[in-house]
Amino acid sequence: MFQKKLQSVPFVCICRWTAAAKKVVVIPSPPWTPVFKGEKVTLTCNGSHLLDPKQLWWFYEKGWQKSSNPLEVTKGGEYRCEMEYSSISDPVYLVFSNNVLILQTPYYVFEGDKLLLRCRERNDIKLTRISYFKDKKVFHYVSENSVLSIPDVNSDYSGLYYCKAKNKQHQYTSEEVKLQVQELFPPPKLKTTTSQPTEGTPVTLSCETQLPPQRSDTKLHFSFFRDDRVIVSDWKESQVLQIPAIWREDSGSYWCEAKAVTQNIQKQSNHMKISVKRIPVSGILLEIQPPKTQVIEGEKLVLTCSVAKGTGNITFCWHKNATKDCLRKKTQSSLKEELMFSTIKKSDEGSYQCAADNNISTIFSRTVVISVMIPVSHPLLTLSAVGMQAAVGEVLEFRCEVLEGSAPIFYQFYHKGLVVKTILALFGDVASFNLSVTTEHSGNYYCEANNSFSSQFSEMLELSISDPAERSLLIIGGTVASLSISGLAAVALLVYFKLKRKSGGSLVPELSRDQPITDPQESGHSKSIPPVEQQPIYDNVTPFVEDVVYSEVWDMNQGKINREDTSETPPEDKDDSVMYSEVKTYSPDDSTGKDRAMDKNHEDDIENYENVLTL
Repeated sequence: MFQKKLQSVPFVCICRWTAAAKKVVVIPSPPWTPVFKGEKVTLTCNGSHLLDPKQLWWFYEKGWQKSSNPLEVTKGGEYRCEMEYSSISDPVYLVFSNNVLILQTPYYVFEGDKLLLRCRERNDIKLTRISYFKDKKVFHYVSENSVLSIPDVNSDYSGLYYCKAKNKQHQYTSEEVKLQVQELFPPPKLKTTTSQPTEGTPVTLSCETQLPPQRSDTKLHFSFFRDDRVIVSDWKESQVLQIPAIWREDSGSYWCEAKAVTQNIQKQSNHMKISVKRIPVSGILLEIQPPKTQVIEGEKLVLTCSVAKGTGNITFCWHKNATKDCLRKKTQSSLKEELMFSTIKKSDEGSYQCAADNNISTIFSRTVVISVMIPVSHPLLTLSAVGMQAAVGEVLEFRCEVLEGSAPIFYQFYHKGLVVKTILALFGDVASFNLSVTTEHSGNYYCEANNSFSSQFSEMLELSISDPAERSLLIIGGTVASLSISGLAAVALLVYFKLKRKSGGSLVPELSRDQPITDPQESGHSKSIPPVEQQPIYDNVTPFVEDVVYSEVWDMNQGKINREDTSETPPEDKDDSVMYSEVKTYSPDDSTGKDRAMDKNHEDDIENYENVLTL
């Protein structure tokens, strides 16, 4: 986990050995010591190409002298140089020998270098049977002049060296030369900005070491470790590791390594214990977006749980309706977590609380009660009237109901666009009332359901109210009208018959009402019937009604009369042969002209009609 975090961290190189690189160094040429007396050695103060040569001083013959660079010398002793804005170089000791045979070694030998040893005669006469000794022990033998090369030396090669060689006449032994294999760089030291950082804060680790000025151009690479595990897999040129945010699980033992790129030199630093402190969580806050506890079903709702302080991985747990089990649980390094309902449902309604825990402390937020409101559905208006028709005085039930909708619900009933009734249903999904209707209650009706955040209207219904009294008058008026037409037809027939009698003509035989009628089909021969003048028979019915006269009319075609029955009185059970006609009359004694008829539409009917005999 820690290693993954560091892979994207940029490295900054803080090269501690750069300060040593500013220290000038004396480079002898040839690079051997000792040399034979009479030979010249050229000394170069390294770094002069960057500075003004006039600012160069040499230390030799026990004093500082301003001189040129390079400097040629023929005398032995200690030599140093110094430039402006740089430190004094390390000393170089020149040795000029009078011996016949010398063993030459480099001035500087560092671990990992290739060690070159040369056994040399003053006049460079060819030597044979050359033996090399270290600490008085022969360790190498060659047959003739050559340079002995020993690769990758280390501190074990430090000691006293000399050689033996033979020319044509004599065998010589050189003086001992002390050879010191120097450390290329010391073991690095791991340093940190703090050994007890607070979780979430940055930490800088540095792997510090120093190269000698003679090897300032040597490249070093670095690697960092925690508890024997590499933090960064690849070696880096930077000796600094920056951790942007350290966590408690990153606590442990840290150390680093430095190695030379070209030499097989690798060194490890000391171990350092780093203990990361964790901050307890505090300042928990539960927020709602949108900021309301009543939401409509289908809306989006987001609950956000956050803490003001707290380090490390924080586990957020959501509880619903005070249950111990987590509705949802998530562990992360963030200080907040969201619980989102993209389309909230009625089943999501309840009380919510969140808890935050970073293994140091656990805190709980306040409880928020979420109410999910259901919009009212399309209301249904019903009336108890059959076929949407009712009579005056009838009590009707007006009922408005919805299939869905959160209470309370306001119901309003409309008649012709005006509110006639308002009912608040606190718990139910229906509202109704009863009404004794009149003709004024005819018309269209609809209802509205409203639960403060949604409103719906029902379909419109048409109610028809009728008055029974007016209906009776209409029926009587229709009957009068029918009888008036029948009466007019009877009068017309009567006039017609009278005119015929006056003219002496007759369309049909005049039959006596008192005389029996013979069925021609029942008789095999014709029988002469003397003419008898027909006498109309009529009686007024309900004569006490002044404005109405009922006329009795006999219909001779209604039935067959038995030829053996000679009774002049019509049969009592033949009532269906009698017709009554209602005739409107006008009384001259009524000076006010007051209408006493039951139907006002017949005020102009003032004629009297006689009974008419219908055939």
